[in-house]
Amino acid sequence: QQSSQQQQQQQQAEDDIEDYALEPVITARYPKEDYPDQPLNIRLPHFCHPEGTDFIFPTREYKMPRIHHFVLTDSLGGKQYGTCLTVYEEFFPPGKEGEEYREKKKKDKSLPTFYAPRVLCLLSTYPYLSSFRTYLTQLYRLATSTNVMTAPIERYVQNICSEIPAPPPGAFEVKLNILGSTVRFWAPPADQPIPYVSLPFKVLFECLDIGNVLFAWYTLACERKVLLVSSQLSLLTVCAEILQSLLFPMRWSHLYIPVLPRSLSPMLDAPMPYLCGISRENFPYAVADISDETIVVDLDRNIITLGPNTPDLPPLPHKRRMKLESALKANAGEVFWEARNLCKEDVLNIRAAGDEVALSNLLGKAGAVWDEKMNTRDDAFNLAHAPDSMTLEFNDDARIDANDGKQSRWDAVQEAFLRFYVAMLQDYRKFLPVDASPDARTSWRGSDGVSEVRFRAEDFVLAQSPDFQPFLEELIGTQQFDDFVTKRMYN
Repeated sequence: QQSSQQQQQQQQAEDDIEDYALEPVITARYPKEDYPDQPLNIRLPHFCHPEGTDFIFPTREYKMPRIHHFVLTDSLGGKQYGTCLTVYEEFFPPGKEGEEYREKKKKDKSLPTFYAPRVLCLLSTYPYLSSFRTYLTQLYRLATSTNVMTAPIERYVQNICSEIPAPPPGAFEVKLNILGSTVRFWAPPADQPIPYVSLPFKVLFECLDIGNVLFAWYTLACERKVLLVSSQLSLLTVCAEILQSLLFPMRWSHLYIPVLPRSLSPMLDAPMPYLCGISRENFPYAVADISDETIVVDLDRNIITLGPNTPDLPPLPHKRRMKLESALKANAGEVFWEARNLCKEDVLNIRAAGDEVALSNLLGKAGAVWDEKMNTRDDAFNLAHAPDSMTLEFNDDARIDANDGKQSRWDAVQEAFLRFYVAMLQDYRKFLPVDASPDARTSWRGSDGVSEVRFRAEDFVLAQSPDFQPFLEELIGTQQFDDFVTKRMYN
């Protein structure tokens, strides 16, 4: 009877620990004081725990370290990029209850171990997400798995935050060695026509085929509401940043939250355009908030779904679309298929032959390859796959181009989108205001109540080829085009 009562008490103690609600707090930071122009965002814990800060409880299951990124935008449109490494550490409740359980566990090894998440977050105005990911994972290994640390961990943090310089524009790069890994930071020459994006472009083209990449870009070019969905948090920010870069020379200036915390899901019913991302875990909780005009892009399944009231998109000029699509196929056409261990020609041949069984088997096998590859995107450490792993049939690492560090192939992809804009806007300067004198600027009302110092948008559209006009009519009404023209008028 005594034993039974002790077991009940022990079970109650374990249940109490599992029900212990954890509130995220900042336990340490560097620097200790805010930068004058970059105060620490009060919602930072929500982005470190996007699954919801009200749903953090100790767990008996140990989880491997995971990585995700997020972006914070200030009132002036400046971005702050966050890279988070989430690790699970042994947890004991504070106070007497925790001390009692700790002592019992020392005597009885069969008692369950409880774990709680701890997040190491690196914030920067520079979008070096891949490099920061490598740095954080290696720093964690250095602090927990080795005995080669030559200084306290705080010294390593100070080093990257205060001593490692940002790379100057040009051919120079900054290298940082940590635990045998070289972390590289590189900035292109300032006179390059296309802004260098320090992101793995290949990831987007692995998730979406060429047609869906084009459609996702086009919805952003027309400033629609776009929501990215993935089971892997790290994919959301990477793909959102890449899609934004394809808008160059335009710039997305509306609501932008590539990793949306559960607490902010009501923002998905905002009346303005947005580019947001949400985890598949949080998606069911946000469905009621999603606007009926929202276009949902499923990165895991290569599916794009339009809301019931999504405004129609104007047609793209046929010839320009064909040129753009041809350039994408030439540089990235096989990426989507290779990620699934497929060859597009094989799929088309089997489909043409009408062999449904062979096609089903082929696609089923490809789905298994992709699922295994997809489900490890957030894993902080690339552990070796099992011997029967289907991803071993296609070792992507073995085909890395030596020039990929400078993104030569992906420069061509960016250039293809830039050429599209160049073709559409090649003579826009003819329609900028001629009279830019101080007198004209001070009197913004013209003789007919319309500013004389303005871009003649209607004349510009009418002067273009008829197949260009539907897209241009849509484009000139966007905020990004207004910003584009305004900068060229007054800068």
